[in-house]
Amino acid sequence: MSSFLQKECDLKYFHDNGYFRKKCEKCKDYFWTLDKNLKVCGDQPCIKFSFIGKPICKKPMSLSDVRKSFLSFFEKNGHSRLHYPETGERCPVIARWRSDIYLTIASIADFQPHVTSGEVPPPENPLVISQPCIRLNDLESVGVSGRHLTMFEMMGHHAFNKKVDEIYFKEKTVQLCNDYFVNHIGIPREEINYKEQLWFGGGNAGPCLEVLAGGLEIATLVFMNMKEDEAGDFEIEGKKYSPNPLNIVDTGYGLERIAWYTQGTQTVYDTVLPEMIDWIKKHAKKSSDMKSIYSLSDHSKCLAFMLGDGIVPSNVKAGYLARLIIRRSLRFIEKIKLDASLKQLVLMQVNFLKKDFPSLKKREKQIGEILFIETQKYKETISKGKNLVKRILHEKKTIDQNELVNLYDTHGMQPDIVKNIAKGEGVTVKIPHNFESMVAELHSHEKKEEACSDVAVNLPKTKKLYYKDHYVKEFDATVLWSNKTKDGSEVVLDKTAFYPEGGGQPSDIGFLKNNGNKINVKHTKKVGDAIV
Repeated sequence: MSSFLQKECDLKYFHDNGYFRKKCEKCKDYFWTLDKNLKVCGDQPCIKFSFIGKPICKKPMSLSDVRKSFLSFFEKNGHSRLHYPETGERCPVIARWRSDIYLTIASIADFQPHVTSGEVPPPENPLVISQPCIRLNDLESVGVSGRHLTMFEMMGHHAFNKKVDEIYFKEKTVQLCNDYFVNHIGIPREEINYKEQLWFGGGNAGPCLEVLAGGLEIATLVFMNMKEDEAGDFEIEGKKYSPNPLNIVDTGYGLERIAWYTQGTQTVYDTVLPEMIDWIKKHAKKSSDMKSIYSLSDHSKCLAFMLGDGIVPSNVKAGYLARLIIRRSLRFIEKIKLDASLKQLVLMQVNFLKKDFPSLKKREKQIGEILFIETQKYKETISKGKNLVKRILHEKKTIDQNELVNLYDTHGMQPDIVKNIAKGEGVTVKIPHNFESMVAELHSHEKKEEACSDVAVNLPKTKKLYYKDHYVKEFDATVLWSNKTKDGSEVVLDKTAFYPEGGGQPSDIGFLKNNGNKINVKHTKKVGDAIV
C-alpha cells in the first residue's frame, strides 16, 4: 500500500517547494514536511496538541469568519459557490437523495452517487460549498475527547474531471490548500504537514492527504479516482474497486477545527458553543460535570439541524437517530440537574444560528412541538421500562448484549439504568464501552432491497429533476411505461421531481394530471435507473 500511496502522492508541488517525504516513527505512515529532521507525522496520537493556550495565527476567528474566508478565497480562485444557507438554500442534514445512508456525513455526499459516477453533470464545476453534516459513529467521544462533535460543517472545494478534460487535480489542490491556510488563516508554512492515507466511502475511493497542524487534522484532500466494483482489481478492506469515470477533487476542511486552531481554547466546544456552555453552567446544579455539559451543548445544536431540516423522531431510519440524540440529551439534563427543558435549549440554539441559518428559525414552532412530545414519551417509556427489566431478570436471570440493544431500541432504556436495576436484583450486566455508537451505526445505513424482477430491470430510464433543483414542485413529463397492480397502477415517466423512498426518508407523494384527470401518487420508488 505504501508504494501505491508514494506513487499517487509524489507531487511536483512538494519537490518544488522543499518538502521531504518521511516515515513516522510512531504510526509508520508516510508524510510530507518542510522539516527534514522531523520524526513524527504531526497527527494524534503521535503528538499532543501544541496550539491550545498558545495559538499562532494572525487573529482568532469565529465560525462565521472562517466560513466567509473559505468561500471568498475559493470564489476568487475560480470556484462557483453552490449554497447560500443564509437564504435557506443548502442541502439538508437528512440525505434524502441517497439510498444507502440516512444523514449527510460529508460535502461529497451531496454528489454521490449520480454526479460522482458521471451520470449527472455537477451543478457547477469547480465549486465551493460549506455543508452542515452529522456523524454519530463516535458518540461516546463527544464531550470527552475535546475534539469530537456530532454536528459540524464540512467546507469543501470540488472539481469533477473527465479523463480528457481536466479542470485541476492533485497539484493545484495542494497549492490552493497551502495558499489558503498560510496566507488567509495565518498558519506558518512550516507548521503544516501532509500525511498519506487511503480514503473510501459512499462507493468511491482514492488516495488522500491529511492536512495536519499542531497535532490537529484541519483538512483532508481526497483524489477520488476509484469506484466500488465487484470485478475490480484493487481491494480495500474486502471490497473491490476499479477506475472511476471521473477524477474528482473531494476536499473536506473542518470549519470548527480551523476556528478552534485560531482561538486555541481548551476544547473545540469552547470555540464552537461558548454561549450555550456558559448558560448551562449557570443553570445546572452539577455545573462541574463538564463532559455532560459539553455533550448537551453539542447535542442541542445537532437537534436544531435534525428537526429543523425535517427529521421526525421515530423508531426507524433517520427518525431513530433523532430520537437517540433526544433521549441522550434528556439523560444529560437529568444527570447535571439542569433547571431547563430540552425544548428550551434547542430553541436557544435556533436563535444562536438564525443569522447564518434562517431556515431553522422558520421551523421553530414545529421543533418545539416535537421536543415537547418526545420528552413526554421518554418519561412514560422509562416508567414502563423499569418494570420490564425486572420481569426479564426474573425470567432469564441475565441480560445479554442483544437484550440491551432491544431494551434501548424498543423501550428507550439506557444501559446504565438497566445495569443499576439489575444490580438491585443481584445480577451483573456488562455494557460495551461504545454501546451508543454501536447502536447508532446499526441504524445509520439503508438495508439493501431484494433484487428486482426481469420486468423491473428492463424499465425505461427516468431523468431525475430533483438533482438539478431540490425545490421543483411542478413539471411536464411523458409516460414511458405503466402497469396494473392489485393496489392500483404503476408508471414510469421520462422525467420526474418525485424523490423515491431512501436515505431514511419516506418517498414524495403528490399527484399527476392527464387530460384534466387528477391521479394521486401514493408512493415513489427507485428501480434500477427508473423512478416508479
